Amino acid sequence: MAHTLTWHDDVSRQAKFLSCAARLTLKPTFSLWPLTDGGIKAIGQLDRAIDRLPKPKRVTIEQVTLGGVPCEKTTHPRLAAGSLAGAMVLYFHGGGFVFCGLATHRSACATIAARAGIPVYSVEYRQIPYGGIGTSIADAMASYRMALEVAEDPSKIIVAGDSAGGYLAMKVAEISVLEGLTPPAAVLGFSPLLNLDLRSHPRRFMKKDAYLPMKQVLALEDRWLSGPDAIPGAASPIDADPSVFPPVFLSTAQYELMRPDVEAMTRKLADAGRTVETHVWKGQVHAFPVMAGALPEGRTLLRLAVDFAARNL
Repeated sequence: MAHTLTWHDDVSRQAKFLSCAARLTLKPTFSLWPLTDGGIKAIGQLDRAIDRLPKPKRVTIEQVTLGGVPCEKTTHPRLAAGSLAGAMVLYFHGGGFVFCGLATHRSACATIAARAGIPVYSVEYRQIPYGGIGTSIADAMASYRMALEVAEDPSKIIVAGDSAGGYLAMKVAEISVLEGLTPPAAVLGFSPLLNLDLRSHPRRFMKKDAYLPMKQVLALEDRWLSGPDAIPGAASPIDADPSVFPPVFLSTAQYELMRPDVEAMTRKLADAGRTVETHVWKGQVHAFPVMAGALPEGRTLLRLAVDFAARNL
């Protein structure tokens, strides 16, 4: 099966400003930030700071739990028709299993809810220093199992996420099949982490990432794999059996840490006859759809992702 990989050359003024600002401020800051428990907890204050900002308009946001895991449910007055009727999205935020949370990803979840007309549940899974990746997966699966019970149509659950959250979305799809659960209807991955072995990537390419310093990402590897909970199935989604995955939508920026694996995963899924659609965008930063409220390219990509889900449900 031929895969669909689309390049996007348009770069807005907002995107150019964001890329420049990230290189000048975020990347130097992340390069020097201590990855001790104290340093990680301090950077976790980002979500609390953003939580004080005004909430997205024209949506309703409720605090709920799924399987004992805190979540935010975002709904829009418009209800989906057609294939999306009865569907829901389970969204896993990114942040390298270290920072970000419900507040940092409200804009993206609100955009998806408004575009699709279906509820979006954003999952606040545990991160370092409260557990390794295995702990994050345990929370992701707990939320998914409960989603199967509360969903209007359990066969229409879409799992989505960016960066580390994209990893969790792919793992939920894999593990649900291994456990004999109803699998997700689709996976939407925005700059997803698909390979825990980032050392295999070309360093010259990796240095072009707008704000993720390779040194700090590599320093997290040991902490990712520590903790009380093991990683079920394949450690890296790119090493999983491609036949377990439902239709998959992927995106990546031209220069970022995740692009080599996004393209490799695209080929692997296509070669296995799976449905996959991938978008590569010039001039963007890692996980740019998260900033859909400020970036026209982010809004466009989320629209493409929702339309992909609608075609494949």
